[in-house]
Amino acid sequence: MKNRFFCLLVLLILFQTTPFPYNAVLYNGTGASLQDKILAMTLAGIVNRDSARLYLLNVYETWSYNKTDETWRDIYRARGGVVYDSVQQMSALINKFRHLLNGAITYDPNRFYSNFSGQNFCWQAEAAAVIGSLTDRLPVTATYANTLGLQVSDSVLISDAFDSDSSIWVTGKVENPLNPWNQAGLTEEQRYFAYLDWGINRLLPRCNPDMFYLREYTDWASKNKMFQLNLAGTEDLNFNSLPVAKADLLERVLLYIQNKNPNRIFHIYGWMRPEPLTQWFAQFGSSFHETLLGNLSWHSSFPYPAHSFSRASVVAPDTLQLQNKYYIIFISTEGDASNWVFGLQSGAWLSPYRGQAAIGWGWNLHLLNQCPFVAGYYASTATAKDGFLSVTSPLGYAYPDLWGNNVLPDAIAKSRALMDSFYINNIYGYKHYCGSGSEVYRGKVINNSFNFSKYGQFQKNTGAHLTFLFDPLLATQTPNQSYGSLLFNHVNDNTFYSDVSNLNTTANRILTLLAGKQKPYFYLAGYQRFRQDDFTNRSDPGSSDISVQRLVQLQTLLKADAAIGADIEIVTPEVFSVLLRKKLGLTDAEEEIAGSGFALQQNYPNPFNESTIINYSISLPAGVDAPGGRGVSVKLKVYDLLGREAAALVNEAKPPGRYSVSFNAAAFPLSSGIYICKLTAGGKSQQIKMLYIK
Repeated sequence: MKNRFFCLLVLLILFQTTPFPYNAVLYNGTGASLQDKILAMTLAGIVNRDSARLYLLNVYETWSYNKTDETWRDIYRARGGVVYDSVQQMSALINKFRHLLNGAITYDPNRFYSNFSGQNFCWQAEAAAVIGSLTDRLPVTATYANTLGLQVSDSVLISDAFDSDSSIWVTGKVENPLNPWNQAGLTEEQRYFAYLDWGINRLLPRCNPDMFYLREYTDWASKNKMFQLNLAGTEDLNFNSLPVAKADLLERVLLYIQNKNPNRIFHIYGWMRPEPLTQWFAQFGSSFHETLLGNLSWHSSFPYPAHSFSRASVVAPDTLQLQNKYYIIFISTEGDASNWVFGLQSGAWLSPYRGQAAIGWGWNLHLLNQCPFVAGYYASTATAKDGFLSVTSPLGYAYPDLWGNNVLPDAIAKSRALMDSFYINNIYGYKHYCGSGSEVYRGKVINNSFNFSKYGQFQKNTGAHLTFLFDPLLATQTPNQSYGSLLFNHVNDNTFYSDVSNLNTTANRILTLLAGKQKPYFYLAGYQRFRQDDFTNRSDPGSSDISVQRLVQLQTLLKADAAIGADIEIVTPEVFSVLLRKKLGLTDAEEEIAGSGFALQQNYPNPFNESTIINYSISLPAGVDAPGGRGVSVKLKVYDLLGREAAALVNEAKPPGRYSVSFNAAAFPLSSGIYICKLTAGGKSQQIKMLYIK
C-alpha cells in the first residue's frame, strides 16, 4: 500500500509543480469558416511535430462533450504551467509560425463530396492538406493565399521522410484544370476517386508507412504525415453499404501498408462506416482508432517528465478477502474511442460524485501511450473507486483472433508492454458482428463470434487476468476457463447498453436477478455510456446513458434493499478480477510476488530465434524509501547455464514503474540453448529461463 501512495504522491507533485511557464499559442476557432479550420488543423500538425506549440479551441471538438477543448485548456494551464498567447484572426496565427512554413497548396473551395446523408466535405481542401503536410505548406484558396502572404507554386517537391522512395514533384494547385481529377464532364464522385487513385500512386509511397487516416482530415493526420481518404458506406452495420469502388480504393491502401509492415501491427485512425469493417481491416494486420477530433498533435507532443501510471485503484491481491457477497461491476463503454479518452469520458470524469461509486472506466491504451500528459492526468486524479480496463484491446479497436500469425508476436509484445505500463490487466473485448452469422467479404471470412481458442490464447500470452465479453455463443454471467484464459461473458440479459432511464426499474431488475444466487456471486450489471452530470443537456441523449451522479443514486437503491442490500458490493474491475480469480483458485506469477518490490515476467516470444521482449516492474516495498529520490538499483543480465554473463541489459537506478527491454540475441556471439535472465533489485533477485534457437 505504501508503494502505491508513494507513486501517487510523485504524480501529484509532478502535476502541481510548474517551475517555469510553458508558452504556447491558442487559436480560438469558434465560429471560424471551414477553410480556416482545415488550415488551422494542418498548421497545428506541422508546428506540433517536435513540441506542443499550437492549441486549437473549438476547431474540431469531440461530439460527446462540448466543453472538451475548454477543459483541457484549463488543465494544461493548471497542471502543465501553460501560458497561452491567444489569437482569433488567421493572419495573426500565420504570423506566429511563418518561419516554419514553406507556403501554400491551393484548391477549389466549391468541390464538395458526401458519403452519406448528413456528411459534406471539401475534398480538394483535404487533398491540399495531405500535400501540405508533406511539404510544410497550408491548404488555402488562391485568393486567401495572397491575402495571407503565402507563396504558391505550380509544383512542389515531396521528399520521402520515412524510407527510400525517391522525391517527386506534384501539383501545388489542386484546382489546376490540367490535373486528371479536374477533367470536364466528370461527376463529383469521379473527380474525388480520380484524385484518390492518383494519390495512392503518388502520395501514399511518401506518406507514413505505418498508418493512414480514414475520414475527415485532422491535425493528427497532419502531424504524422498520413495518407488520408474520406470514404464510407451509407449504413452503420451493413458491410455491403460500402460501394465496391470505395472498397477497391481502401483495399489498395490496406495492402500497401500491410506490405510495409509484414510482421508488425499498423494503425488506422479516423472512423469507419459501416463499423463492422474494422474486422476486415484487422485481417490485414491493423488496429483501428476512432479519432474524429482535434488537438491530438498537441496532446501527443506536450512534454511529460519521467512517470509511473500507477493509481489509487491498483490493488494488491493479498489485501483482498473473498466474502459471501454479490460483487457487481458497471463498465463505461466507448473507451476504445478518442471521443471518450480525450473527451474526459464525455464529461463524466469531471463529476464531483466520482469516487462515491465504483466504475470500470474503459481506455484505449495505445492512445494514452501516445499522449502521456493525458494518461498522467487520469492516473493522478483517479480515486480508489475509479477502476481502469482496456477496451477493446490494448492496441485499440481490434480483434486479436483475426490477426495473422505473422503479426501476433509483435501484437502480444506491444499489448503486454502497454498493460504493464498502465497497470491494467483486465480487458473488455466487446464482440464481433455479422448479422448473417458468417460471410465472406472480399475474400476474408467474417464471423459473428470470436474464435475463442485463438482469442483466449492471445489473452493468456499478454498476461490478461480477466476478459469481459459480449458474445452470443458463451453463457451469460459465467466465468469460462475453457480457452486458455479467464473469460466472463454477458449477453442477452439486459446488461449491454441496457435502458437505465428509470433507476427504480433498473434496481429492481438487478435485485431480481441476484435474489437466490449462491454467494459469492459475480455480476456485470451494466455496460453503459457514462455522460456528464448535466444530464438533460448532454449531446446525443440515449436511454442507455448514465451519469456518475445517477450511478451513485442507483447504488443507494441497491444497498437499501431490505433482503439482500447489505450483501451487495459494487467494485472496480481490479477488485472484481482478483476476487473472481480467488473464487476459481487462480493465481498469477506477478500477483504472488507483488509485495517483494519487483517482478520479472516470462519473456515473449519464448523460444525465440533472434529477439525477445523482457518485461519487469519495480516498486518500493513497505518501509523502503528511494535513496535520495534516485530510485532502486536495478540489474538485468543474461547468463548461460554455466553462470557466465552473456549480456548486460540494465545496470542503473530506476524509479518505480514498469519496463520493457528488447534482448536481441543475434547481436551477441551466442549459440542456441537455454539462458538464464536474472533481475536483481533492492537486494533481491528473480530469474527466468529463455530458450534461444538460431
